[in-house]
Amino acid sequence: MNFNFEGTLTPADNRRAIPHTFDVPAGTTQIRMTLDFAPRHTEGQPYPQQISVYFMDPNGPRGEWSVPKAEGWFVNEAQATPGTMPGPIPAGQWVVFILSHRIQPDIPVRYTVHLECSDEPITELASDWKPGSTAPRGAGWYRGDLHGHTIHSDGSWDIPEFVEYMKSNNLDFVTLSDHNTISGLAQHRSLSTDKLVTIGGVELSTFCGHALALGAHQWFDWRLDINGWLTAPQLAKQVLDAGAFFVIAHPMAPGDPECCGCHWEHEDMMPGNAPAVEIWNGWWADYNEQGLALYYYWLNRGHHLVATSGTDIHGRPPVDATGRAAANVVYAEEFSEAAILQAVRQGHSYISAGPELLLQARSQAGDEAMMGDRLPASTATITARWNGVPDDGSVVRLIVEGRVFEELPAQQSGENSWTLDGVKWCTAELRDASGIPWAITNPIFLEAG
Repeated sequence: MNFNFEGTLTPADNRRAIPHTFDVPAGTTQIRMTLDFAPRHTEGQPYPQQISVYFMDPNGPRGEWSVPKAEGWFVNEAQATPGTMPGPIPAGQWVVFILSHRIQPDIPVRYTVHLECSDEPITELASDWKPGSTAPRGAGWYRGDLHGHTIHSDGSWDIPEFVEYMKSNNLDFVTLSDHNTISGLAQHRSLSTDKLVTIGGVELSTFCGHALALGAHQWFDWRLDINGWLTAPQLAKQVLDAGAFFVIAHPMAPGDPECCGCHWEHEDMMPGNAPAVEIWNGWWADYNEQGLALYYYWLNRGHHLVATSGTDIHGRPPVDATGRAAANVVYAEEFSEAAILQAVRQGHSYISAGPELLLQARSQAGDEAMMGDRLPASTATITARWNGVPDDGSVVRLIVEGRVFEELPAQQSGENSWTLDGVKWCTAELRDASGIPWAITNPIFLEAG
């Protein structure tokens, strides 16, 4: 059985999910689809059209085709186009959504969807991804990346190359966070070894902002059904209630039309019930500085937020790539997904492009706190320690309630202490002579009584 849909898109359709429903007959073993649209790139416009496709079967989300290609999309009980979950094809109403992220002005975009339902026997074998094993390690500092993409969304590399790249950079853990899909997580998890913990995740990419669900191994979807979407706080609650960790991603990144939906615009979550913010996304850029300022502003508003980083990597960087990306360095009780994610939740971490930067606090009563902790005291001695800093005029800054409390020259290694009284939070930064960060810690929160 075949189905055909046609439509026309203009800039008025930007940020829309346009549904087309079709009834799949019993006995269907495979569905194939092609999507054609033109023009792909409007002459004189700086960016091409950006359209993706999202699928729901009668039981819920089935997949997202982030970058439609000429060879088309398919799903059967054994295999599927990356981004889509293979498995039995249930009879009943399916929905294909045309997601119009960016439609350039001047010329309407016309699209055609062609679907074929087949009952031919499937001879392909299903992939049997078994979780990889990791030898136990004790408590310690572990370094990793919490944000990356593959061909299961809009990346250019498959999961094995993605994981090997992380190993080659001597990371201890990596999260796969493809856009709006979990189809790659089983294979990703199968590649855990004694050297690298592979962590589940997904980037929930709405039209008004992106968020990471770290530790996710199940589907979360901001599109409830044909009739409406979840609010950002509702989506965050779903993620948190399921035991995953919700992070507002790159909140000050350029938005439409350059990067559709990348700028955080959810007015009902500023930051609302979000427990964390990605302050260093990709290679350091001005929008990260703006995101860091927003993070400090939210801390001053009384939100106890965790800071994270992520390369947001989509493929192997060119050999001549320049810039500075950072890893999350966490103090975990053991070398496992659960322990690493717990350390991230607690803010027991700092963000670093290489150097070590630690921040500790001690009250007059002898209570101690590390990054991410709350110290029940109004007066405390704060100590920063750093090591491995390039000797290039770098400085260490103590940041108190969003302002530079003191800035000191930072040789390769060093230590300094300050006594603070009556403040709510502090953090530390290492920056080079041009002001670009080397490392940023999570805050320590001071509370009287």
